[in-house]
Amino acid sequence: MIKRATFLLFIILPFSLCFDGTALADDETSSGIFFPQTRLYPSYIANPLRYTFGVQNMRFSKTDIVDTSERRYDLKVGANLGVYRNQPETLKRGWQVSVGGGFHGQFDPASSEDNVGWDGIISVSLELRQSEALAHRFGIHHISSHVGDELIERTGIVRKNYTRQEIRYGLMWFMLPHWQSYFELGQAYDLRNKHIQKLWRSELGVQYENEKYWRTDFGWYMAADFSGYEENNWAINTSLHLGILSKVADRSYRIGFELYEGRSTLGEFFLNKEKSISFGIWVDI
Repeated sequence: MIKRATFLLFIILPFSLCFDGTALADDETSSGIFFPQTRLYPSYIANPLRYTFGVQNMRFSKTDIVDTSERRYDLKVGANLGVYRNQPETLKRGWQVSVGGGFHGQFDPASSEDNVGWDGIISVSLELRQSEALAHRFGIHHISSHVGDELIERTGIVRKNYTRQEIRYGLMWFMLPHWQSYFELGQAYDLRNKHIQKLWRSELGVQYENEKYWRTDFGWYMAADFSGYEENNWAINTSLHLGILSKVADRSYRIGFELYEGRSTLGEFFLNKEKSISFGIWVDI
């Protein structure tokens, strides 16, 4: 009963915010648009599972995943795309429906680039922004994780069948020019391994982007993301980013470093602890 009530709350509340009766100024006539190019709720830059096109060269100072080396390549292929917005893109408010999908995998160069594991991730979100300062995101998020075939053959490791489908709510605060902070809470409603998986997840972070720091072509960014899962007894996972940023049209190109410590970012290995430093290139669409 509690799960059903929570699910209904996540469905009803965002739509009640959409139709709060706020009047538009005469020069802000409502004009919906399909496939908007911008987002009302920006991505979490330092989230290791965010949708992006990217490749990282990872060096691990700590890992307890069986038969893996201290080096890995991390590959991400994905995007979060707007489907419909009820306001012109020139206005930084309104509501928008977005969908996301991606692949996240890691490969071990010490074992002929064998796949260690990979995740398939999809989401549907309703983004709301009613002021310059605050934005909300309500949605459904799904992750299904797998172990690489070669790793299974070498070690006999058994897949945990890690699948997590949750409802989530995020709140983002646009604090100062270039600065954003956020908090997100997720509750799972479909777990495929209920013996070791648990319901709740939390996340918070802060990020800075200045896209025109050097002339108009290049800027820089930094970000910090902290997450915790009930299934890991709320141990903190820390991800820190620092790098160079360039925006062309509506795409962001990033080159930078990532420091990570916490549970493995591959779902099947969520009980394993890792610590790494990475150099990467990311393209956000």
